[in-house]
Amino acid sequence: MAENKNKKKLSKEELHEENLRLHAEVKARRQTSNEDSQRIVQTLSLRNIGAYFLVVFLPPIGIPYIWKKQEQLYLRNSSLLLWTFVGGVCLFGYLKLIIEALGWI
Repeated sequence: MAENKNKKKLSKEELHEENLRLHAEVKARRQTSNEDSQRIVQTLSLRNIGAYFLVVFLPPIGIPYIWKKQEQLYLRNSSLLLWTFVGGVCLFGYLKLIIEALGWI
């Protein structure tokens, strides 16, 4: 009940302005949501999947490729760093297998 006493009654103009502000806020959220959805669709394109394939199976080629083509692949910095880390781990694993196969360890 204390909240009801503290609430301020708004005039019709103030209510209209508040309503417009809220509509603009909802529209801005919806717009960013649409952009994020579009980015997800673009990052799952055939070209991106090929780039991810290169990073995992041929890291020395794939890692520089995703860094050079970051804009065309619609990768944000966080995605770029994640795929670089994945490529680094794969590269380390491949080097370890090569060293073990050659009998150096």
